[in-house]
Parts: sequence; structure tokens; C-alpha cells
Amino acid sequence: MDLQRSDGSEVEVNDRVAADGHFGTVRFIGSLPDTKGVWIGVDWDEADRGKHDGSHHGHRYFTTRHSKSGSFVRGKKLDLGINCFEAIVDRYGKQEDPNAGVITEELFVVGSNQKKTVVEMVGAKKVNEKQSKLDALQEVVLRGCLVYGVGDSSEKLRKCTPNIQELDLSLNLIPSWQRLAEICKCLPNLTDLNASDNQLEMPKDMLECRDCFQSVKILKLNRVNYTWQQLLECSRVFPRLEQLHVCFNTLTSVHDPGNHLQHVYLLNLESNSLQTWEHILQLDACLRLESLILNDNKIEFISFPDTNRGSKTKFFPNLKHIYINNNKISQWSCINELDKLKSFEDLQINGNPIQETASPETVRQLIIAKIANLKKCQRTEVTDEERRGAEIDYLKRFGPDWLKSGGHQDPSQNNPSEDFLTQHPRFQHFVQVYGAPESSEMSKKPQKLKDSLIEIKILNPDDSNIKTLQKKLPVTMTVQKLKALIQRLYKVDSEIKLSYVSKKMEGCEIDFDNDLRPLNYFSIEAGDIVYARWS
Repeated sequence: MDLQRSDGSEVEVNDRVAADGHFGTVRFIGSLPDTKGVWIGVDWDEADRGKHDGSHHGHRYFTTRHSKSGSFVRGKKLDLGINCFEAIVDRYGKQEDPNAGVITEELFVVGSNQKKTVVEMVGAKKVNEKQSKLDALQEVVLRGCLVYGVGDSSEKLRKCTPNIQELDLSLNLIPSWQRLAEICKCLPNLTDLNASDNQLEMPKDMLECRDCFQSVKILKLNRVNYTWQQLLECSRVFPRLEQLHVCFNTLTSVHDPGNHLQHVYLLNLESNSLQTWEHILQLDACLRLESLILNDNKIEFISFPDTNRGSKTKFFPNLKHIYINNNKISQWSCINELDKLKSFEDLQINGNPIQETASPETVRQLIIAKIANLKKCQRTEVTDEERRGAEIDYLKRFGPDWLKSGGHQDPSQNNPSEDFLTQHPRFQHFVQVYGAPESSEMSKKPQKLKDSLIEIKILNPDDSNIKTLQKKLPVTMTVQKLKALIQRLYKVDSEIKLSYVSKKMEGCEIDFDNDLRPLNYFSIEAGDIVYARWS
């Protein structure tokens, strides 16, 4: 029968179907005038996939979301789906084929006929046998397998796959939360659920499903076209939820989650349409929040208005990580605001207009200087040496502005303006730690090439027989180019490791740990010694 699935169940109105990679919802099953057999009325997810709005010869049989998203289709032309256990067996079950886990190749030998040669792929049989032990499966990926629900296989699913912990059911034919709950109820150890890319109809009372997701800690609901309120309603049936991923849902705002999301420490709102930081502050109700992902939104400004410069905000006391790549942050005051967070230590902010205000290296240094406890910036660890260099360079860079605003090298006369301190809230701290910048260090006159050269010594500390070199190098030379130069000078083919010892910090050896950085990034100065080691 055209409406019957492989497990004997039949398609009903509101079920999901697919055809040639396109997905839709069944809105009508029945006959049409002057035709034979049963037709299925489908409302396709794509606005222009169909031909009409559910009407035929002036009579409306069903309602579509778009004027051209409806079609009448014979059941045999549709993928009606399979149950979850069938999908697991198809993907992970042991194959009866004696060549399962073996690759066959056809090799042509010169001077003879074409022949088939059997070639065993290393480990393939072991992988096949491992996957065939369904009771041992812990991670199951069924994305795009056209799963419609559990069907009549709930007992098999419960008995044969009791140890599944991670289940990816994204992009399937599951039509509702009830169907999803029926699957998850059979998996008592499930902790990670991906239900993204499904059109899940919500029940009138979400708590109908409350007994089915008791162990789930990680939930992914990307591209489900829910509002923020609907997402919060869904979270009600996940009492142990710790991570919530709700990307690509065209959210324009979020509001106070109330008593929802109380255990969530990671919230992923990537690729929505959020614009206002005031809305983001509403998420402070997530008391355990440590990681907030806001990549690919439209946020222009960051502010914690509850406190002034130099104080810590009451908002987000546990927040450590903010990823806000590809937004519209353009003002350095936003970076100053992040220093108000009590626990903040990890920032990603690539793809924002603020990146265009200086070179990537300079932007990184400014961010590090402005945020006192930052441990990771743009996915790279911040070392103690890098922080020291960034803060000293900050003193030099903004020293002239400091002097003009009322700053002075004599502590008794050092009284910069409030406007300067608002723009540079950590500057006075740098003065206390490193001392006031000297006039010679604050010169803004463009340097001539000869003035940008520093004279250093280069030696191999592991072999005193190797000649020590004295060289003048531009401070803008990258570590990579310096390595190439040393390889040429010493005629070395092997990999070189570089570090240096500062004349101001005897006994402290600082690694050049990034080949793409210029020498001045590491605060190297004339008279310092570069150590070059190779095997």
C-alpha cells in the first residue's frame, strides 16, 4: 500500500515526508475528483517547492504556509520514513554479506582479461563487528536517515541499545515532541540529544513529555524555527540540562528565562538576529552560565550599566567565555566593559569592525591590555610574557594622551582627566606597576628605517664552538623570517627554535612562540641576546 512504511505503520496527517531531498508535512490524505486512488497533500518546507496553496479546481483540501508550497503526490513517490531501531540496524548492524568490511577492486592486468581482486581494508572487519554490537553503542548518528519515530520497535530499542549516550536525530521526519519523546524514553542513559533541522510540533502542554528526557544534559535545537519563548517551554522537560544550542532560529530578541535554564552553563545563540545588548543582560538569570556564544548576530555594543569604571558588575558572575565573532562591535569602550566581569578569561571577537582599527597583532595586544584576567584571546593562550609586553606597549602608545590629559611622571602631580580614565581605565594601574612612561618612549614622530633597527646578538647556547653573530634587524621582522635568516647564516637545514634573553630581565628566557609575529611583539630591545637551537 502506498501509505504503508516498511514496518507496517501507515502515514497520517501531520506526519513528515521527503522526496528527492526535500521535506514537507502531510496535510491531506484522500481522493480527488475525476482521479483514482489515494493522494497525499503535502505542504513543503520550501516556499516555492509546490504548485498551489492546497486548493484543487476551486476547492480547498488543506492549508499551506506559502502560496506555492502545496502539492498532491502519490505515496509511492514519497519517502515515508523508517523507525529509529531500523535506522540504527541499517547504519550500525552487522552485515550478512561475507564481504562486509572488505573493499573489492577491479584491477586490469596487462596481457590478461579484467579480473576482480578482493582487498581487505585494514581494520574494516573489526569496525564492522564493533558496530554490530548494538548493545555496546554509545554514540549514534542518524542525521538524514528519515527516522519518523519509534514505531512498534520500542522494546527492541530499549533492550538492544541500552547504552546510547549521544543521539543525533537531526534532519529527520520526526513530526512532534511526542514522537521524539517516545524514542528518548527507550534510552535511559541518553545525555546528548541533537534534534536540529526538524519541524517538531509542540504539544499543548510540554510537560506531557517530562518523563522522557530525565538524563539529557546537552540539547541541540538548531534550525527548528522556534521563538525564544517556545525554546524555554521545551527546556522545561530537561531537568538536568547543562548545554543548550539554539543556532539559526532567526531570534531577534531574548528575555529573562525565569526559573528555566537554571543548570545551564553553556548557551549557544550563534547565527540568529540578536541586536540589543540589553536583551543579552536578561540572560543573567542563568545563574551558572560560564560560556555564551553569540557569533554571527548583529550586536553593536557591550555595556554593564550597573557599575562604574574600576568596579565589577553584578551581571554574569560565573561567565568565563564570550564568543562574539562576526557582529558589529566597533568601539573600544566595549572591551573596557568586559573587564568588569568577575570571572571573564576567554574572548573571541574576530570579524567585527573593531578589528579594522589596527593590525591584528595590535588589536590583540590592546584587548589583552584592557582585560586584566584574560587567559585566551582569539583561541590563543595569553602568556605572562605576552601580557607584560602588551601592557608596556599600551603605556607607550597612549602615553602622549595621558600627558595631555593631566598625567605626570611625578606621582604627586599625576592627575589625568576623567575622560582619559574612562577611555583607558587600566592606565593608572600600568603606571603603578611599570612606572610612568618616559618622554623618549612616547615619541609619535615616524621612525626612519635606521631608527627602527635593533642590534642583537645571535648564538647557540648549546654549542660554544658555533660563532656568535651580531646583527641589526628591523623590529618589524617576523620570527619566521628571522629563522630563515639564521638558517642561511649558519647553513642549517633542520628546524630552528628561537628564544631571547632581555638585558633587563637576566636569567629569564622568553620563547618566540609564534612564527607570524614581528619581533617587537615580544618586546625585544637592542642589546638583547637571541638563542638559536637546532639538532
